[in-house]
Amino acid sequence: MSEQSVIHQMENWGYYLLPKQHPHSPGYSGLLVAIRETPTEMHFDPESMRLRLEDARGEVSRTTLSLRWSFRGTRRVFPGRIILRDRIGKRAEFFAFGGSVKATHIPGKTVYSLRSPAPVLRLTGPPETTPDQLASETEVVQGKLAAKWIPNEDEFARRLAQMNPLRLYLASLDSILARYKQTFSLREIFHDLYDALLAEKRWLRKTGQWTATPLSLEELLAPDRALSSLNLTASPGLVTRSKPNQLPRAISTKIGRKSRVNSPRSPGASGEYRL
Repeated sequence: MSEQSVIHQMENWGYYLLPKQHPHSPGYSGLLVAIRETPTEMHFDPESMRLRLEDARGEVSRTTLSLRWSFRGTRRVFPGRIILRDRIGKRAEFFAFGGSVKATHIPGKTVYSLRSPAPVLRLTGPPETTPDQLASETEVVQGKLAAKWIPNEDEFARRLAQMNPLRLYLASLDSILARYKQTFSLREIFHDLYDALLAEKRWLRKTGQWTATPLSLEELLAPDRALSSLNLTASPGLVTRSKPNQLPRAISTKIGRKSRVNSPRSPGASGEYRL
């Protein structure tokens, strides 16, 4: 979507969710947010966008984007919640598995365009919907894994930030489904979520994005696993579980240096997710 298309799309919206990859996806392909100098008072008028971003030095921090908050090019979005707030305290909340955000400035308005190869979840609970539950389950798994990195939490955040969003999404689904498969009570209580994730797995497998043995989140974020043995950034279809004493198979990533190239797999992103 061109800059002019983004501006035109947001003429009558406070935020706009880009189309899903398929009708039953739990999330959307992106999020557009318009912050105006003068609220329209015709719809939800966000005045800020709160999320975690990677800065030019590669450091990740919580950032509040507003009308006059500006940066050049695109910034990488850290996995987690995105919160929009308006001037009267109302909020809209989303969850992203990573991606990139770009700012477009025009007189009286700034439009932020967030894109991701993984679904962007719209959170509406309570009561909790499937996207709400998926976001919560992902946070639970990540929280348990983060505890294993203490006192090296910064290294955990750095590894999480380097992951391809789609790879993180697939690994999260794999870990959540494995836990539900082992626990009957979870499948019984949260059957809608379990059924939705199984359907999503079938679609990902049908479209060639789900490998026969994908790496789980526990494997990707294990503190005792060297970065050199992981390909966090390649297309998910290119890496599977390796045999003992073998590195995961990789085609498009050069491990050991940080580089950026244009990537058709992540629309709107400044480059491929690489070490």
